[in-house]
Amino acid sequence: MSPLPVHAVLRRSRRAGIAFSRPRRSRRHASLASRRSGRRRGPSQGRAAGASLLLAAFVATLFPAREARAWNGLGHYLITREAVERLPEPLKTLLSEGGNLERLQEASTAPDQWRREEKDRERQAEDRGDHYTAVERPKHFFDIDQMAGKAGLEYPFDAFPRGRDAAIALVGRETLDAYGWGPWAADDALEAFADAFAQGRADEAFRQAGALAHYAADLHMPFHTTRNFDGQETGNEGIHFAVEVGLVKRSAPFFAAEIRKDRGAVVYVEDAEAALFSWLIAANGRVAPILEADSAARRATGYNPGLPENKADLDDLPASTGPPAARSRKADEAGGQSERAAPYYRALKQELDARGNPVAASMRDASADVARLLYTAWVRAGKPLSLYPSAARREPAPFFPLEYTLLAGLALLILFLPRRRRARS
Repeated sequence: MSPLPVHAVLRRSRRAGIAFSRPRRSRRHASLASRRSGRRRGPSQGRAAGASLLLAAFVATLFPAREARAWNGLGHYLITREAVERLPEPLKTLLSEGGNLERLQEASTAPDQWRREEKDRERQAEDRGDHYTAVERPKHFFDIDQMAGKAGLEYPFDAFPRGRDAAIALVGRETLDAYGWGPWAADDALEAFADAFAQGRADEAFRQAGALAHYAADLHMPFHTTRNFDGQETGNEGIHFAVEVGLVKRSAPFFAAEIRKDRGAVVYVEDAEAALFSWLIAANGRVAPILEADSAARRATGYNPGLPENKADLDDLPASTGPPAARSRKADEAGGQSERAAPYYRALKQELDARGNPVAASMRDASADVARLLYTAWVRAGKPLSLYPSAARREPAPFFPLEYTLLAGLALLILFLPRRRRARS
């Protein structure tokens, strides 16, 4: 299976209704204090609700709201495609033939849509003055430095428990609600994918395989593993989207080529929880060099991707360059105003390259590790040869009933034909 060029991926995804643009932030975000209260506000508590909203607005300034999305749609498409390319046969063919690869790629972006739908429910609950605990949002990240710090643990966080129950006992469920459930969301999707695969439930298998690919890839995005998720603590505001949207979109061919490097054997993952933690801790270690590269690029160009007036540049590519599918209508209409961001993104890439490009390394590791998890689910499912129940047989039968019938008829001819000849003679 030859990989599609990047512009073809963009074009196909847009036909499928998958946007590769920066997601809009919600109008309001539930505050940490509100999430921890656990109380439901009724309509009769108008004054209390109003006071709580004021408190929430204040607390929101202390705890910046984070966006659950990582790698953007294009990044997930590239990572999932490369993960399938790395798989051994027959699983590689099974997940790529007959449109299965495109279906899996689309499924790998679905969790971001689930999060957008959840944000709508959050807004509605907030408008009613009701408490709402997000379920989907914390599946996309795990701020290991924040939670380990609360427990008095330091990098590389070896003492932080890998098991869900032990982590709850250490830091509390409410802390995990606030700072992420990512490793266990991926582990749950792994088990669900293996079960659906084994039972021939194709629709559920694709859904869970996509969730597995998404959550696991998110844990390789460095800014989904840290409390400094948008550089807000170090003067690098806006770096999160600058990397996963602006940089990846502008340098898509480079990243598509980079993640194909260092292909190796795909092995079974014995302990998925332990593996997921080791991967996210490695990603956390890449936060510092990315921030250094960003700071250098800002100094060299005087451009700040975090300023409100510059956020549109995340979505816009120069109107004069790039394949048509990769250009936004807004940039075309504005005459390519996002060219003002081009020097910054060139400088950012150069600074990252000088540091071994930790962004490319993260995407490459994500592809390799998603492949390992897909393979692990397949092995746990019993190595089925099809996603569908009509072909649930694990090994091809050596003969079919028709062959048995033909062989039996031939045997009868051999036995009785010589006797009939002797009787005539």
